[in-house]
This record gives sequence, C-alpha cells and structure tokens, in this order.
Amino acid sequence: MKPLQSELNARPDVLHAKHVYGIWFGAFLGLAFAIAAWGIDAFILNRANGLLPWLKFVGGAIPCMLVGSFTGWLSAKLNRPILSVLLWLAAGSIFAWLTVSLPLQIAPGLMGIMEPDTQGLLHYTYYEEFSARVGVAYVWIAIFVALAGLLQIPLSDSAVFSTSWLGKFAPMLVCLVLMGIAGIIVDSLNNEPLRAATTALDNTIQFSIDHRGRKIDPAESRLIHLGALKTIEDVITPQHKLIVSGYDAFLGEIQVLIKFEHAWAECKVFYNQPISCKKVSDIP
Repeated sequence: MKPLQSELNARPDVLHAKHVYGIWFGAFLGLAFAIAAWGIDAFILNRANGLLPWLKFVGGAIPCMLVGSFTGWLSAKLNRPILSVLLWLAAGSIFAWLTVSLPLQIAPGLMGIMEPDTQGLLHYTYYEEFSARVGVAYVWIAIFVALAGLLQIPLSDSAVFSTSWLGKFAPMLVCLVLMGIAGIIVDSLNNEPLRAATTALDNTIQFSIDHRGRKIDPAESRLIHLGALKTIEDVITPQHKLIVSGYDAFLGEIQVLIKFEHAWAECKVFYNQPISCKKVSDIP
C-alpha cells in the first residue's frame, strides 16, 4: 500500500495539483489575515465617515496574499512539514511588519496619492517604541502561522484527493479560523486606538449636527465633549470625512483631520475624548 501511495504522490499531475493547491492555501491564509487585521477596521471606519476607509485593507490584502501564495507554493514543493513551519514563520514576520507599517507609514503615502489635498496635513511619525509593537505582533502571528504551516501539507494532501467541495475547502476554513484570531489580536495593537479616536470624534460631530439649533443639557454636552467643537462650529457640515493625521508614541493622544464641505479641520482626541479643534484650511 505504501509503495502505491508513494507512486501516486510522485505522479506529475498529482504534484502539480498539490503545488496549485499550495498557492490557493497561502493566498486564502493571507486574505483571511487581512480581513481580520484591516477589513473589520475598514468596515467600522466606513460607518464612522472615515476617509477612504478601505485603503489599508486593500494595501494589506494584496501583499499578504502574494506572500502567502509564494509561501504556500514553496511549502508544497518542498513537502516537508518542518520546512513549511519555518517558511510560514518567515512569512509571519512580513505580516507583523505590515500590521505596524501599513497604518503608520504606508497608508499615509497612499492617502496622499488618492487624496492629494491631505499632503502636508498628515504628520505621521515612526517612533522607536513602535518596534516593540512589531515584536509583539510577530509573537502572536507566529503562533498561528506555525500551526498553519504544520497543518498545510497533511490538509492539502487530503484536499487534493478529495472528490467533494467540502473536502477541498476544509483547509481554507482552518486558515480562516487561525488567521482570523491572529488578525483580530494584532488589530487591537495598532488599528483599534486610531479607530476608537476617529469613531469617538465622529459621534461628537454627528451629535452636534443632529442637535443643531436645539437646547442641549450641559451634562449631556460634557459627556459627548461637545465643547471641543466650539471653534469650528461654523464649518461643520453633514457631509464630512475623518482620518487620523497624527499621534503620540503611545497612541493615546490622536490628531484627527476632518474634511468638511468647505474646510479642513483638525481635532485633538485624548484617549477617545475629543479635547479641542481648529480650522486648518479652506476647500476651494
């Protein structure tokens, strides 16, 4: 039986099928990570009037899928579980780097291309402390990509020979669970503080719009931090978009840039509490 199985596995068409499946396995793993790490963030920001909220997701999904495809193909070609684990650990280091560099370094550059008016208004700084965030992200990601690497070859073997769609798709579901957990964990390291500041400010702006011209209870005004908008009341419009424009080394004090219909404004948010705002330029 074993010689027959070895002969079957050595057939060119079977090897080709395994290599192709490795590509799809890796691509889906990268996509699953991107959905959890940046897709959920994009969905929430889209509901909170974020400016180009899907930019980070697209910018993260493409490289993660490319790296995953190559790693999955090479792991399938080498056909050694221990080598597969090592390859996926190497890929995990790229994923970890992206979790910090994408929102804090890459996205601002992409934003300047997609929304030229933001050039000169985004003040992103890469602090030394962010290197520790990459390390923490890698530790978590490494746990899950190592499991994925360990499981890739046995799961792929069974999927290649499976005659059902469920059998072929089952390894992808394993990827979805493993990398979904990893993505959600690293999302909380970097995206969540920036997202929380943006959504908090949007809630305050929306409250101001909804209650314009009405008498507001002082206690409620303080609770929603309405006073932070006093200096930009004349430029607030229902149509507005928000994007983080700066932050401190601990992602506690966040500056959020707001694009209204006729002006740009910037607000300071301290641990999800809007503090002050100022108008920065007019929109022709």
